[in-house]
Amino acid sequence: MKIPRFVTRLAAIIFVLTAFGLSTVAQNRERFGISAKAGGVNAVTGKVMVKRGVTEQILTSQDDLESGDRVTTGADSQAEVLLNPGSYLRLSENSEFVMVDNSLDNLLVRINKGSAIIEATGPDNLDLRIPVVTAQQRMTIVRAGIYRINVDAGRTDLLVRKGRVWLDDDPNNVVKSGKRVSFTSPTPQIAKLTKLDRDEFDDWSRARGQTLARANEKLSARALNSYLSTDSWFMFSARFSRWGLWTWSPNTSCYTFLPFYYGWSSPYGRYYGMYAPFEPYYYPPNYNGPTIVSNPTNSGGTNGSSSGGFGTPPGGGVTGSPSSPNVGSQAGPRDPDSGGRSINRIKDPN
Repeated sequence: MKIPRFVTRLAAIIFVLTAFGLSTVAQNRERFGISAKAGGVNAVTGKVMVKRGVTEQILTSQDDLESGDRVTTGADSQAEVLLNPGSYLRLSENSEFVMVDNSLDNLLVRINKGSAIIEATGPDNLDLRIPVVTAQQRMTIVRAGIYRINVDAGRTDLLVRKGRVWLDDDPNNVVKSGKRVSFTSPTPQIAKLTKLDRDEFDDWSRARGQTLARANEKLSARALNSYLSTDSWFMFSARFSRWGLWTWSPNTSCYTFLPFYYGWSSPYGRYYGMYAPFEPYYYPPNYNGPTIVSNPTNSGGTNGSSSGGFGTPPGGGVTGSPSSPNVGSQAGPRDPDSGGRSINRIKDPN
């Protein structure tokens, strides 16, 4: 049966428009460079699928998750998703989670199976509220730290390497650093973390955290200032973020975090050297956005080193970044349909 010529042309036009649309998404991430949204896919390794409604498709590092999207990883596959600015969710192989609500005011994720790690950056006294649910338990991350959640066969394990978690939204029911809680009937079991509670997934998350913190140090102040000087875009984004913004890093081809004040760091031990002094709830007359500056060397970038307020470092102006150990290059995530082509290569910015 001969296919009519107009059908062939129509198919070609649809293909070109689809390809153009996907290309535009990637270019927009680089062009606009700043986001305050949750749900951005920051890295994908191997074959990762997303189900939206009744449609299931391959997830890529250029996608943005919507409320209700379900993400599933296959064997030897991993994914990293942006939560509220400054917090990352990393999904291990053979795992599944649902972005129940991607709004910053009502952010909620559900872990269905497998393992997930949430890295929440910031000073120790930062008052976070990141709710996570499983079939067995509801928990709320309230402090910067590193949290691993394992779900398997009617059991949920919560591992708090650093930080603090409320159970069932109860401030009096707290799990602190160094604890492991297994939620099984009839009562939860509590134990101390040991070296046996660490595996390759933890190592990958640590490497990602350190690499993205270094990516912040290597951001271009000139490029960021041009973004932030655009009143409408910056003000719109800042209104929806309490502590900072997701910022595109050309060095790593993904987003890193740009805080609104200095002293911000990763719980994995690296600090976020570039920041944008800004109070999102106060708009001075004729305000054209902040001027990007570097973290002062005397702040050290460790958790709790921040003064807790917004503004420039003591003495003002741009200061040098402290030296820190190198982190090895990370293997780039692969496109499962292209025989191993890198779709979001993670590079060491040094």
